[in-house]
Amino acid sequence: MGEDRWVYIVVLAVFVIAGRKFLDAWREEGPRGFRRRLIFGGLCLACFLVVAFFEVQL
Repeated sequence: MGEDRWVYIVVLAVFVIAGRKFLDAWREEGPRGFRRRLIFGGLCLACFLVVAFFEVQL
C-alpha cells in the first residue's frame, strides 16, 4: 500500500469523526456550540475537499 493511500485512509477517518462531532455540536446551544460547529464543520469540509482531490488524482 502506497504512502498516499495511508493519507487517504487517515483523511477519511478524520472526515467521519469531524462529521460526527459537527452533528453533536449542532445540538449544543451558546457560543461554545457555535465555535465547535465552525471548527468541526470546517475540518469536515477540508477533509471532503482533500478526499475529492484524491479521487480525481487516482
